[in-house]
Amino acid sequence: MEPEQKIEFSQFTDREKVKLKKELLIYLFFLFISIILWYLISLSKDYTTNINYEVRYENFPKGKILVSELPGKLSLKVKGFGFSILKHKLTSFIYPVTLPINRFRLDILRKDNQYEYFLLTRYTKDWIGNQLSPELQLIEIKPDTLLLKFADVVDKKVPVKPLLNIQFAKQYMSFGEVKIKPDSIVVSGPQVMTDTLHCVYTTEIKMKNVKDSIVQEVELLPVKKFLFPTNKVRVTIPVEKYTEKILNIPIDAENAPDNYDIKTFPGYVTLSCWVSISNYDNLKPYMFRASVDYKTLVESNQNKLKVNLTKIPPNIQNVRFHPKSVDYIIEK
Repeated sequence: MEPEQKIEFSQFTDREKVKLKKELLIYLFFLFISIILWYLISLSKDYTTNINYEVRYENFPKGKILVSELPGKLSLKVKGFGFSILKHKLTSFIYPVTLPINRFRLDILRKDNQYEYFLLTRYTKDWIGNQLSPELQLIEIKPDTLLLKFADVVDKKVPVKPLLNIQFAKQYMSFGEVKIKPDSIVVSGPQVMTDTLHCVYTTEIKMKNVKDSIVQEVELLPVKKFLFPTNKVRVTIPVEKYTEKILNIPIDAENAPDNYDIKTFPGYVTLSCWVSISNYDNLKPYMFRASVDYKTLVESNQNKLKVNLTKIPPNIQNVRFHPKSVDYIIEK
């Protein structure tokens, strides 16, 4: 093929490609319009379908608490235009239906010498239907029966405990008591479960590189079947810079007979600990007590006596001392 013929052929194929692309775009455009029109026409028709609706149960009998499990969703069979059904399917999880139990008649079911109750959901049809759009007609509710088991509500006072995950900056620590306000709450729950509830916890307080005291409002972790008078507490954690302090603590003898005198060598232990800088000058040897026990000597006839640290003041950390055992002589 001559060069001129090759150029003409290439130009011809390029024109054909452009033409095909235009035709394809036109086809896809009209196909899209057709689908939209078909979809709109379809949505304008009446349909019958099921929508799973979130449900919130309220207003249980006074002095009672629910201990059985109820379905979190109700399947509602509805009839309406396609537009309305589509809208409600998309928003059913946002706007749950409410079901106040005390508005309906509960039938009694005796089981294993205990009384349970059941509610036929057909009795709730008008109540639930009024919460739906007037564009929808409620036909049926599933499940057709709700089983309810109640227990007497009792109150119990339990302490609040914080969950702490705190990393301090270098040479900073928590000194002093972690304060919680309120430090305990009165919870209400089923009598059969209160014996196993010993405390309630806060959500985790997680912080890094902490240098300053922490004051934070935190939520309480919910406990299933229990009601709290408040869902938040204030947690205060004192944080200070610390330093090391070294003290010599004299060794006392315990349980020695009146006519005996125990002398240890050395007569003191050297103790080191971490203390906040603000409390450094206030920390004195008399706040500690190191001792040996004469009874251990009688019982085991040891060559050395073990030293015990029997008194330690609050608000210090990382306490260490040496020696752990000492030589001794007994004088009458």
